[in-house]
Amino acid sequence: MDDYHDPREYAPDDYDVHEDCVSTEDAVRYVFDNHWDLVEEAAGDAKGHEWLLKTKSSLEILSIVSQRDRVHMRGAIKKWLRKKQTDTEELTDAQLFSIAADVSAFLEQQIPSPLSPAVHSYGPEGSSMALQKEPTAGGCMGFSARGCTLDGDLSWAKDLLVLSRAFRDFLSATSDPDLQESFLRLQIREPIRIFNSYLLKTPAHHLVYWWQQDEKQLRFGRCPDPKLSDMSSYIANWIADYLSNHYSYVGLGVCAECGKFFVRERRDKTFCSKTCQNRVAYNRRKILESGALASVVVAPDDACDIQSGLWMHHPRFGIGRIEAVGSINSSIFAAPHHGSGTDVERVRYKSMLSRRVMLQVRFLHGVRALKYSDLFEGEKKEEQVPTFYEVKSEETLAELL
Repeated sequence: MDDYHDPREYAPDDYDVHEDCVSTEDAVRYVFDNHWDLVEEAAGDAKGHEWLLKTKSSLEILSIVSQRDRVHMRGAIKKWLRKKQTDTEELTDAQLFSIAADVSAFLEQQIPSPLSPAVHSYGPEGSSMALQKEPTAGGCMGFSARGCTLDGDLSWAKDLLVLSRAFRDFLSATSDPDLQESFLRLQIREPIRIFNSYLLKTPAHHLVYWWQQDEKQLRFGRCPDPKLSDMSSYIANWIADYLSNHYSYVGLGVCAECGKFFVRERRDKTFCSKTCQNRVAYNRRKILESGALASVVVAPDDACDIQSGLWMHHPRFGIGRIEAVGSINSSIFAAPHHGSGTDVERVRYKSMLSRRVMLQVRFLHGVRALKYSDLFEGEKKEEQVPTFYEVKSEETLAELL
């Protein structure tokens, strides 16, 4: 350490340095020798948040799409209540256009104009990989945004919707503070498949170089091909970069109320702000006081008797409709017939089935899979537990959602 100075050298003549005083060099060496894991964690945390600050435009695009999609999902639930028709996951042309318009407006504000300082020296079809300066996140996004137009084909907006939903599903699955490996693998399989499909859609980012004038050194980096890259593959590469290099240090979540992606301090944090949290609580109170729902008591050992069509309120996710009921291990239903065995054996068997139950619930922000521990074991941690309801007035519930 070239800038190290022993404090004793600069102490006044009449100042007696304590005999147990430890020099800065010794203190740093001790930390490196005995707490290197903490040093790595601090460095990873700083690097991750610096990366997120530089590339936040990608997260903001995902948020724009996710928030628009949430409006569609809310409308789909209202449509089911009023017409008993299950809406599809496909958006109408008007809904897709609204997503495309919002993203295009954002890109116009974020992408540097003109891009010429980098583009002119980035040869056609990758023939030259020389840049005049370091490629910024905005510049690289600009290479991929040229197809994001509002006239003609809007498939690029649909691709962003697919990626946003997959990223939302991934973060929802990994937000469980009591992760179980088998259940987690099942939940993230489809999002990972979607990420990979968009990573393979266009060629990998090129290795590029530039001369760093202030340092008088050659520098290298990665940049998308301006001829072939599109926005969905660019965002997929951003997600892959996050998961590969920063996932352990930068926690991201998706707000259960507004659909926005945000940085979270705790894995189980569900809302991006106190405003969203209070809005969910207010809406719940309004719905329950309206008489649109009637409480249904479900004992933990009777969880296997839960029927699709019931509604529930989850303390973190809000109001949702149970779409399907299954089992984590479907083979468990091959056990002996309910009529055989003693009463005690049948009770034990039913309790065993209930602990394997898994619900598919459509909340306003999307569909989540909830297992037995999500439904009934919160009391052990002195947490609120979900409550179940049946609908008494579809029109009132649709109006208040």
